[in-house]
Amino acid sequence: MSEITIVNNNSIPGSITLSINGKQEVYSVQNLPASGSQLVLESRQDILGKLSIDSLVSNFENAADFMFLAYNALAGTEVWTKVSGLQKSLLDISGDCMNTLDIFGLRSQEVAKTLIKIYGLLLQRKDTLAIIKLKYCADLARDMANESEQLAAKISELGNQSQVVNEDAINLKTLTEGEKSNLNKQLNDFKAKQAAAETQREKLREDMDKLSKEYYASVAKLQDGWFMGAVKAVANFCGIKVRDPKEEALRETHATYIRDSQRQNQLILDNLNDLKQYAAEIMKAQSAVSEAEKSVQTFHYAIRALSAIVSTLTDATLFWRSIETYCRQLESSDLSNTVQDYQGELSPEELIKEYSSPEFMVLFVKNLSQWVALDSVCREYLVGAKNTYNKVGANIVASPSIDQAKEQTPILAKRIFDSLDKQVKTVEAAAVKDKRWGNYITVLNARY
Repeated sequence: MSEITIVNNNSIPGSITLSINGKQEVYSVQNLPASGSQLVLESRQDILGKLSIDSLVSNFENAADFMFLAYNALAGTEVWTKVSGLQKSLLDISGDCMNTLDIFGLRSQEVAKTLIKIYGLLLQRKDTLAIIKLKYCADLARDMANESEQLAAKISELGNQSQVVNEDAINLKTLTEGEKSNLNKQLNDFKAKQAAAETQREKLREDMDKLSKEYYASVAKLQDGWFMGAVKAVANFCGIKVRDPKEEALRETHATYIRDSQRQNQLILDNLNDLKQYAAEIMKAQSAVSEAEKSVQTFHYAIRALSAIVSTLTDATLFWRSIETYCRQLESSDLSNTVQDYQGELSPEELIKEYSSPEFMVLFVKNLSQWVALDSVCREYLVGAKNTYNKVGANIVASPSIDQAKEQTPILAKRIFDSLDKQVKTVEAAAVKDKRWGNYITVLNARY
């Protein structure tokens, strides 16, 4: 959460100048804030957390590539049609993402424009009509939260379908009992590692959520005038010189955040390295093995790769769960609650005074920025969803013959390997950057 200070009421009617983390910006209750403004960027951070749009898009494309790789590697086997079904499921999910993101963008724009009208109604003493419109905005936020929840469930189900194909693969007639036993052991080992990775990622997400809540509560408490006055009074009475508790709390929160950030980057890096390994294993299939054995071996590694991609789809699931959480917060916004609380407590003149106050204007522009940020994130992710949808659609239309599929399998594997290698380097660079910042925080803490 940024540190916001009201500089002054701008000379332009309906405008206010805020200092956010030391940077001054002008906001208006009559116009939408810029997508690059501090309040909008902060709201984007609330939505995405440690996820990034680029990473989310890459993961979707990884899923499409691995499924097509499996489709080619398994050409002619008994489960070929099931892998085809997985591709179709990803196509459907990509299409759902496109439609949902497009609708969310339009709704976010509609709510943002409605909020500007609501502020005008409040100043015209039309509180009843303003409250009705606020409820309409809350209803839209609730619907968006529910739709996000459903989409997250669909993505999770795609992972379950991949696991079912894995189970069926072990029962191929071309496998001996010994091979089945060996594959079962390898698959169970892989599942255990994957489950551990997903548990770790979920734990990290919970830690980050907890950290954010504690941070918000800490800042709110420290900004409370009564609390700060009490702390200083006690310190002065006792003759004790204390460090600013607000700075101490923020410094410790930043240090914890950096440590969690490094853990997240390492988790992503490990996951991408695993995916690289699976792609490499397909490429290393020995030519000396008989055609039947080669088919089984390639199939095994391809399906294991499909299971591995479930981990990357977890990011997409987390994204939609984050959207769900964000929209549920918007459903019960501080702005709406404040307007409701004023009703019956203040006279019409007092209401106008409150609605014109700098504090209420800050509350309003923050809520306005939240909706602008949601529109921004949806529009950017929409581009990635369209790319994935088009890629999967083209793969399905291609429908190579069995011979063509087998011939292009190693080519596809190499392409995926190279793509993942670039992603790993990007994550490594981000990890180094986070590590340097973490060292800076450590030095800063030592100083104080």
